[in-house]
Amino acid sequence: MIDWERLRATLITRKRVTFSLPGFAPAAVLVPILVEPDQPERLLFTVRHADMRTHAGQISFPGGRCDATDLDSAATAVREAAEELAIAPAAIDILGELDDVPVPTQFMITPVVAKVSGPFAFSPSPHEVAAIFSAPLDGLRYQFAGERTFMGVSYELHEYYFGEHRIWGATARMVFQLLEALR
Repeated sequence: MIDWERLRATLITRKRVTFSLPGFAPAAVLVPILVEPDQPERLLFTVRHADMRTHAGQISFPGGRCDATDLDSAATAVREAAEELAIAPAAIDILGELDDVPVPTQFMITPVVAKVSGPFAFSPSPHEVAAIFSAPLDGLRYQFAGERTFMGVSYELHEYYFGEHRIWGATARMVFQLLEALR
């Protein structure tokens, strides 16, 4: 069971790593922790369509490029979650942000962690989302996947497995950060 106020305090008080790289577009994702009565907390993931221009077929969190009308990263994440999955903004309780994650497709992603309260009636956008699935936080099987240097920054690679799903890349880095914050 998650201590929500402790998680919120951890996310707010930790030193968040931010980046500003030339040519990288700001983006944000919602890291949705689903909460329903008598159910374990679960992370909600999307599977992107195989024919998408960027990140095709990958497992991700709902999100995308920041719009000029978005007040901040949280606003982007909430808007994108509504567009991609029809998650009502009123169901979303923003807890804080994880470290920025630059990706080779030249997006600088800010992960926004949120408690999302049910009941749920997701409606995935047929243009962006091929499938959705959720996994209990303690149901993800971890595997260290080596190290990499990108834009002069070295970092560890992580992978998680749940059923037939392999969660890797930026999404796995976000999951790793979240699980560290929950310790």
